[in-house]
Amino acid sequence: MQIQVFMGNAGDGKTSKLQSVQDRLEFTGESAPIIQAGAYGEDGLLEILEVRAAGGQREILVDDCSRQQILKVLEWQSCVEHEPDFDGLVIHLARKD
Repeated sequence: MQIQVFMGNAGDGKTSKLQSVQDRLEFTGESAPIIQAGAYGEDGLLEILEVRAAGGQREILVDDCSRQQILKVLEWQSCVEHEPDFDGLVIHLARKD
């Protein structure tokens, strides 16, 4: 599992680094809707990440993450990194300004 954190003006869902990742995925025929982290608490965000990974999504995009949400995802990564369900998973997190 790999976690990539975008800082600064990475997010906003429009002309962002997340949007360029989403465009690249769509070009290759993959669907990767952007999760709006503001709609979830820390534990709720982890649940949606697990659901997406279990559903076979290998790249997950998350916009508008708080510092605490990012720390929680990094902590979660260390707990599940040896589980085969998460092999090859890449999570892109954009921190809110």
